[in-house]
Formats: sequence, C-alpha cells, structure tokens
Amino acid sequence: MSLLRRSFLQTLFGGSLAMTGGIALAEESNSTASTTDRPFTAAFLTDTHQPAGNGEVMKKVERLLTEIQSREEAPGLFVFGGDNVMAVDGGQSDQQTDVQFQQWKENVIDRLMVPSVSCIGNHDIRWKDHAKDQPESYQEKKRAVETFGMPSRYYAAEHGGWQFFLLDTFQYQGCEIDEAQWKWFEEELAKSDKPACVVTHAPLMSVTHFYEPSTDKGLGKGYVVPSGWSPQRLADLRTLFRKHPRVKLCLSGHMHTVDRVDVDDTTYICGGAVSGNWWGGKEYLGCPACWIELKLYPDGSWSHERHAWS
Repeated sequence: MSLLRRSFLQTLFGGSLAMTGGIALAEESNSTASTTDRPFTAAFLTDTHQPAGNGEVMKKVERLLTEIQSREEAPGLFVFGGDNVMAVDGGQSDQQTDVQFQQWKENVIDRLMVPSVSCIGNHDIRWKDHAKDQPESYQEKKRAVETFGMPSRYYAAEHGGWQFFLLDTFQYQGCEIDEAQWKWFEEELAKSDKPACVVTHAPLMSVTHFYEPSTDKGLGKGYVVPSGWSPQRLADLRTLFRKHPRVKLCLSGHMHTVDRVDVDDTTYICGGAVSGNWWGGKEYLGCPACWIELKLYPDGSWSHERHAWS
C-alpha cells in the first residue's frame, strides 16, 4: 500500500491503520521541500499527562526523551502541546499540584539538551487559583507558565528560521482566544514574512471531533461537538491566515487522536497523545501513543513523520 493511500485511509478511518512498534509514517506537505538548505528538526509531543508519583510512567517518559535525543537527526527544539501533567484542574490538593509540576520539570525539562516551547492545556490550569476579582492576572496559569519555561501564557519564539506562536485556548469563560491575545496575534503576524507554525492545545481545525461516537446523535439529528474541543471564531482565524499565508502549519493536541486537515495555504495537524489512552495501555479510538517529528525548511515547506511508541 502506498504512503499516500495509507495516509488517506488513516484520515478516513480515524487512525485505525496507524503503525506501532516504533515504525513511522511519513506524510509530506503539499509544497516541495527545499533541496538547497538543510531542514530544522523539531519534536512535537502533546498530551503527555505525566502523573505524579508514578515511577513506571516517569521511566517511560524518560526513555522516550532519551530515544528522541539519541536519534541520528536529533531535534533542535521540543514543542509541547499542553496537558503536560496529568491534571491539576480539578480537586487536587496543593501538594499534589506541586508534585506534578515539579516532576515535569525534573523528568522532562531538566533532561532536554535543546530548547523547548510549550502551550498550556486545559488540564495544566489550576482553576482553584483563579482570582475573580482580578481575572486579568491569570493566576490559574501561573504555575504552568513558570514550570514550562514560558515567558507568558501566549508568546512567539523563533527557531530554525520559523516563527512559532504558542497560543492560549482555554479561558475561565470557555474555549477561546481572548480579545487581548487575538489583537496581539494579529499585530505579530503582520510584522514578519517568516514561515510560521501556530501551536494550540485545542485544535483550530480538525476532523478528530467526529471520531468520537458521542458526537453522532443519530440519523437525521446531525453531530454535536462540545464547546471545549475547539476555540470560538474559527472562521475569523481562517480569514486571518488567508491574509497572512505565512502560517504554514498549525499543531494541536487535546483529542488524543490524529488527523491532518488542509485549508487554503495552512495545514492543521492534531498530534495524538504521548500518553495514548491516558496510560491505559491501549490505543485510543484506533490511535496508539505517538509523537511527531517535524522537518522545517527555510522556504516554508515542511514534512512530518508520526512515530508510534510504547
């Protein structure tokens, strides 16, 4: 079976043909990769959900990082798609919360030999810390920002000739890109013509929502997608990216499944989950635990290769 045929079937059937045992599937971008310049390699890991005090899982994460950094073409950047820790957004105690963030720093950040960037996932947010009388302080995200090495809850960074935009898609009032962030993003996009990669936890465009049986309400009743699965104003985002076609790639997580959606000049990839079925030992809706290797070229072309692991 050809790679193109396999890629099509994966998208159609929700990843049921995904390869396991460390075998990778290469999927090229629509444009031709530059042959005159070497690509910049980055590793995209999302939804690691590293739990506190679980030595077995921590050893697995450590092994994965070692394997990635030992590759012949080791990445020059790690990109984390959020939900890095198991969960601090519920009834976890202060001690449980502190341990999860501390162990992420010790077991992941401190082991990296190259820079990393990260966005914030919904399970990285300590809603107990939200200050209703001072919502603009975003205290609920402070621990994640500090632990993940982020300059702020949303920001831009340049690596390998590309500009990365790490956006914040989960707010106290719901899943959205708030007005201040939106204004900043619009202004920043207009300042450069470098190829850009946007990283969000919730997918900006995705068909993974329809993998979930719960969205299918039955014959004639259509599909109902929960509001927390993608941020509001997606039509406006499409308009913005058409105005700034330098946005070549958008990466996301959240759904624990994999897809690729091409709209206009932008490709949207939902990157599955390092934790797979939340460390349950099985695939989630046909998608095994995985991470994504990116090859980014100065001319804005790119390719990605999905690596299943266990």
